[in-house]
Amino acid sequence: MLAIELRGLTKNFGTERILDEVNLEVPRGEITVLLGPSGAGKTVTIRHIVGLLQPTRGRVAIDGVNLAGLSDDELNEKRRQMGVVLQGTLPFTCGLFFSLDVFENVAFGLRERTRLPEAAIEDIALEHLDMVGLRDWAKAKPDQLSSGMCKRVAIARALALEPEIVIIDDFDSGIDGVRLALLCDLLREIQATSETTFLLSTHDITAARRLADHLAVIHEGRIVDSGPADSVFRSKEPVTRQLVWGDTEGPIGLASEPGGD
Repeated sequence: MLAIELRGLTKNFGTERILDEVNLEVPRGEITVLLGPSGAGKTVTIRHIVGLLQPTRGRVAIDGVNLAGLSDDELNEKRRQMGVVLQGTLPFTCGLFFSLDVFENVAFGLRERTRLPEAAIEDIALEHLDMVGLRDWAKAKPDQLSSGMCKRVAIARALALEPEIVIIDDFDSGIDGVRLALLCDLLREIQATSETTFLLSTHDITAARRLADHLAVIHEGRIVDSGPADSVFRSKEPVTRQLVWGDTEGPIGLASEPGGD
């Protein structure tokens, strides 16, 4: 069974079409990467998957269940299966609470979703901050961190819940090359031992190569290529080739696309 499935997902904002008949399959227990340039529609796609946007047309299903048919309580229950890292509505927030320190941000979900004793919550939160290299920043506030550090705190918070599905939007944002490679290796190790389903969006081809079991390429609000990662990396599809090889000639130019990141 697919963990996540999109069929004919279309989204209009006013007269502007942002997503155009998007079909996406995220197999259970593997890492799927949604790859595309800035403005291709990655974030809008992710926000539909977590139920923050409603499609103009099409189907969004988690474990075969169409989100459109769920009540608010049922949708919230589905969300409890997920650990989600979003871009956030303000620069670099990644959904963190700026009134809480780094430790409390990671502990928050554990307190909300589990009945673990406080000592266990502290151990788990600090363990996951250690995983992302930020244990020494546990008492810092998010506005004292760089954008990449905020992203790593949000990843620690998502992983601490041990969800069935982890979704990370704009995975590479603000993270330098070495730390990005280390995070890729960490997620690979977690996935191999836990069989967690991962969906990550990125425009970084190096991260995609390190992580992807399955790869979907999005451009101008449409999935133009998808399948097993090895196959897609060898694809002759023009957008895919341009992303893979970093060519200046091809469908991707300097002009902004309509779909946001």
